[in-house]
Amino acid sequence: MSSSTNYSGTFTKERFCGGDGFIVEGILQKHNIHTVFLQAKQPLQDTVLPTRYVAITIEFDNAVKRNWKDGVEIPPKMTRATAITKGYLNKFDRVQATLVDKINADQLSVAISDGNKNSSLPSNFHDDAIKNLHPNKKNYFEFWADVDKFSHKIFKSGDEVRIKTIGDSIFVDSVVKMDSNNIANFSGDSNLGDSFASNIMKRYDQIESNNQQQQEEEDDDEWK
Repeated sequence: MSSSTNYSGTFTKERFCGGDGFIVEGILQKHNIHTVFLQAKQPLQDTVLPTRYVAITIEFDNAVKRNWKDGVEIPPKMTRATAITKGYLNKFDRVQATLVDKINADQLSVAISDGNKNSSLPSNFHDDAIKNLHPNKKNYFEFWADVDKFSHKIFKSGDEVRIKTIGDSIFVDSVVKMDSNNIANFSGDSNLGDSFASNIMKRYDQIESNNQQQQEEEDDDEWK
């Protein structure tokens, strides 16, 4: 199955891929080949985007902004898990660490649609798909992966996938299937073995749990 678009505007990375980008997780619904036929000359000084894509449709689960430092991607920003003392025995109520830059489906749609209020796709990219995508079909998004880079990827409907976008756009920087054997972390696509939200929570919670245990042991020693 394939589809195509005749596009008469500027189709460059500089035009559509500003911003830090997003990490998006969801359930793969379908994928097909989509071709963009450019009808206008493109700026010579800019980077023209590819014109053949694997169009990946997912049902949105969650998303977070990508985080960078000095041009290197680092894990998303987190609040620290905290322990609040209660009573004279210094018992603790715990406040779990949370992702600072987590976004919902509506926020993602606005960010990647280039101002198109009727769809999560920019105008004239693939208008036939609009009725089947957020916000018209809640939580359904289409992302475009360069055929030359991603056609070898083997996915099927129902797979849980994680997509990193190039800037705040629908264009795919990386995509991985999330299973026990092949799971990507935020910054380096190395094996971790869990979804990104729960994975990073576990790491922060473990650190805070160790700190809390040490504090409780010190408090107990004071009562001996």
